[in-house]
Amino acid sequence: LLTAISIERCLSVLCPIWCRSHRPKHLSGIISGLLWCVSFLLNTLGYISCTVRPSSNCHVLLITIGVLDFLFCTPLMLVFSLTLFLKVKCSSQNLQTGRLFTVIMLTVLFFLIFAVPLSILILFDFWGYKFLYSPEIGFVLSCVNSSLNPVIYFIVGSYRDRRIRLTLRLAFQRAFE
Repeated sequence: LLTAISIERCLSVLCPIWCRSHRPKHLSGIISGLLWCVSFLLNTLGYISCTVRPSSNCHVLLITIGVLDFLFCTPLMLVFSLTLFLKVKCSSQNLQTGRLFTVIMLTVLFFLIFAVPLSILILFDFWGYKFLYSPEIGFVLSCVNSSLNPVIYFIVGSYRDRRIRLTLRLAFQRAFE
């Protein structure tokens, strides 16, 4: 989903007229739904072929998931996020960096710091390289990444507001404005 968000946000900044006039209205919802379905399907197949009924397909499926995640989605997300970042920061028009931009950039940054190491460790594990406590460290980092997202939304949503005691709902609404 971070890859799809990065691509859409980048296109909306680079080609705003095209996005307003030619982009289908429900494209974001359709792509998000398809991504959720593919993720659900791959994870269900992985659970069944690796846990419920262990088979030789488990290894192939996990490699496929790793390649899709680490070698396809992550580089795409990086390219589009970096392009968006450079466009916004180097623009002569002094585009205002909004809260959504900040949320996306922080989420991508923390994803790279905390979630990508798990993918790297899993990839090395498939190639036969074992590191001491590597799965545990990777899973802890991945959990930290998931736990940081609500904190990012809250902090960005309450940013520039003198009152610290905001409700969580108001913070989420402000973050996505």
